Amino acid sequence: MRAEYSSGDLARATGNTVRTIRFYEEQGLLRPAVVSEGGHRRYTGEDLEKLRLIADLRELGLPLSEIRAVLDLRTGCATAAEFAVRFEQVLVGHIEQAQRRLDRLRRVKRELTEALSAIQSRLACHDPSRCPCAVGETLSSMRIVKVLAKSGLCQHGRRKDEPKS
Repeated sequence: MRAEYSSGDLARATGNTVRTIRFYEEQGLLRPAVVSEGGHRRYTGEDLEKLRLIADLRELGLPLSEIRAVLDLRTGCATAAEFAVRFEQVLVGHIEQAQRRLDRLRRVKRELTEALSAIQSRLACHDPSRCPCAVGETLSSMRIVKVLAKSGLCQHGRRKDEPKS
């Protein structure tokens, strides 16, 4: 395969930085096909695909050590069947991990949507009991609202314990 890509080409194609690509090299995840006497690195289309896989696995939340293990699956396999068994085990584990992450993301999205709806329903209201900050005081409030809402301020900037003027 031809080494047709520079570090900058890989960075642009994957949304990474040249520094990230160099870091992956330092970690043993990526190796340039050719390094010139001047230190210019050249990569193949296979390297580009490997970098995309690394990015996908990072997005999944895998630490570099696990990514390295995935990339090294073929190492030490005497047969294609042995590789297939290893590969299946890794895939099952990562699919389960991806599902847990998707479930968590869906829950967070639902909470954010509910929080947005609760805040929007109170923004246009002039009743102090429906003040946006009061949304954090209800039992059914979402975690994000409870954590982020300032409980002492009302819509007019007064603290609840201050007398009305």
